Amino acid sequence: MKKLLLAAAASLLVASFGASLAHADTASVTPKRELRGVWISTHLSLDWPNRTQTPEQQRAALAGILDHNKATGMNAAFFQVRSQSDAMYPSTLEPWSYYLTNNQGSAPAPAWDPLQFAIDESRKRGLEFHAWINPYRAVANTASENNPAQYAANHISRTHPEWLLTVGTVKILNPGLPEVRDYVTSVIMDIVERYDVDGIHFDDYFYPSGTIADDATYAAHPRGFPATAAGRADWRRDNVNLLIAQVGERIRAAKPWVKFGVSPSGIYRSSLDPAIGSPTSSGANQHYVNNFADSRTWLQQGWVDYLAPQVYWYIGQAGSDYKLLVPWWNENAFGRHVYVGIADYKMNTAGWLDPKQVANQIALNRTQGNIAGQIHFRHAFLAANPLGYRTDLMQDTYARPALVPAMPWKDTLQPSAPSALSAAPGQDNAVQLAWSPAIDTRDEMDKVRRFAVYRSGERTLDTERGDNLLAVVESDASGYVDTRAEAGRYYYYTVTALNRLSHESAPANPVSNDFEAPSVRTRALALTLANGTASLQPADLDGGTTDNWGIETLNASRTVFSCTDIGAQQVELTAIDKAGLSASAPATVNVIGHVPQPIVEVSRLDATPTGQPAGTIVLGYGAQSVSLRAYDADPGTGFAWNPAPGLAADGAAATFAPTGAGTFALTAQAISANGCPAPASVTVSVIDARCGNGKVAVCHKPDSAGSGRSVDICVSPNAVPAKLRQGDSLGNCTPQ
Repeated sequence: MKKLLLAAAASLLVASFGASLAHADTASVTPKRELRGVWISTHLSLDWPNRTQTPEQQRAALAGILDHNKATGMNAAFFQVRSQSDAMYPSTLEPWSYYLTNNQGSAPAPAWDPLQFAIDESRKRGLEFHAWINPYRAVANTASENNPAQYAANHISRTHPEWLLTVGTVKILNPGLPEVRDYVTSVIMDIVERYDVDGIHFDDYFYPSGTIADDATYAAHPRGFPATAAGRADWRRDNVNLLIAQVGERIRAAKPWVKFGVSPSGIYRSSLDPAIGSPTSSGANQHYVNNFADSRTWLQQGWVDYLAPQVYWYIGQAGSDYKLLVPWWNENAFGRHVYVGIADYKMNTAGWLDPKQVANQIALNRTQGNIAGQIHFRHAFLAANPLGYRTDLMQDTYARPALVPAMPWKDTLQPSAPSALSAAPGQDNAVQLAWSPAIDTRDEMDKVRRFAVYRSGERTLDTERGDNLLAVVESDASGYVDTRAEAGRYYYYTVTALNRLSHESAPANPVSNDFEAPSVRTRALALTLANGTASLQPADLDGGTTDNWGIETLNASRTVFSCTDIGAQQVELTAIDKAGLSASAPATVNVIGHVPQPIVEVSRLDATPTGQPAGTIVLGYGAQSVSLRAYDADPGTGFAWNPAPGLAADGAAATFAPTGAGTFALTAQAISANGCPAPASVTVSVIDARCGNGKVAVCHKPDSAGSGRSVDICVSPNAVPAKLRQGDSLGNCTPQ
């Protein structure tokens, strides 16, 4: 990477600091999703390994690097596995790296696989793993090319020297040769097919700056490009395009979840027209022009999943201003991710003396909707921590974890949610969470890779807020211990599952670290009925209920009472605290009221004997109406009579004067002062004894015509002897 050339890069810096962002409180606006990567360089052993160490020492050192990156707040490792057509893993295509064993082509002894180890150790720490590859570089420095320790007999420079181009002191695989593109693709696919990597990452070494002697290659494979300066430049860009497109297609076909990205230099083209390039000095290195890398096309065509331009300038730098370059990249993402490469290696150099420079660059990134994170170059500078900038990142900018951004163009599947989330108290206020993962799926795209743990002081735990994300743990975890819970503070927790592409499941059931149920105290309550009903609020029964966190709701088993409830009633008061824990206690509710017990008396003023009970009216003879009066022991009881033909009511009194025969049930509704009703009824029988001409029927006899019917014997009312009454048998009927 050009980022290695520290002296040359430093000479490009301009002393003018320019405008600077205010120091942002980035912790308060931590995004939920943000790629936070670190380049771990193996070329020249810049970060790792020490080629004189034993495999055990090398493993310990690599694990320490990953621990350091995890502690900083990173979530992705970009580990260099092929720096100059060599391998940090066992390969039948390329020799073991000189930087691993001090002799290119010699396997480590005892045998081990650094790539597999790096993948496994990254996973343990929740770090996404990208295999970093230099696609074209073969010989980094021709001065060392004849050293057999550095270039083995099976190195590409020995087996296929005709594939190489020499540009200055560097030799690269010739991008114009189809066999080179196929070879590089085969190396990449060997990694993809044998290792469970999350991503393949290309470095910025395409065509190096300098004189490129590829006339013979152009003559053999012109593909219709004209033999002009512009045509040759387009041809070289197309050579690189063919590799990018081919690798992207092969990766998607083999393992569609594996991400493919490239890290070009930070300036595409310089132009005042934003449709062409960024507002940078025309003298700046432009990878479209100088390296024949058309990265904008890679994004437009969807050949890559992300681009990581190395924006290695400070905020306000004349000619190449970070705060102008990043927004340009934001506007040219074309639906893919852009991760900004950050020049940690420049901290404490000219223009980089502000300890907040990197933090401010990240703050600017977070204001851009299409900038999905950043990658830091490189681990050794984070470890050196100049000006304490790494400490600041760890304590502020990266104080909260972040999920890797999802890539919906690859897949939108959501994994099944974990279930049965529970919480238990641990030592020193720690909270032990446990859950049951969903049943694993055979669909590789949907396999659970991690779990996200959320914590909030609010019951409505918003899983979209970055400041609620507590931790990210690997898929083999079935629990998490929150050691940062503060004494006397209570939280809600939930957990979600994340698949390979960081798509997130629905949240599990919420739990809390409040394990103490409320203490419920009640008091007796008297309720007086009104209009036949009375009600209470649960708080009316509360006699001093308490809880360590706080009562969220009070519920009563009954809140409404009626006339049937007069007297002492037992009611349960239930308190539910903020954790959802509940407790209950009984309370006595004395319901006050009166239910009437009315009676109705019947009388008639006319004492003419009819031979019938007092409640019977004989139409045409004797009393033709009855008087009714309703009574209740409570003088406050009121009465209302049910309507009936011939009934005239006035409060408790009523008169019934029927117009026809029948049996009539007359009902008075008694209503107490509390509104409690009770009915009292009386039955009045009515006999119609009218024959016409002022006579009444006193008995019946058979029809003299022998029809089998009976006829009334009608007499004058004053001629009815006492022994002749309606209903007498015929034998007793002696007409007068």
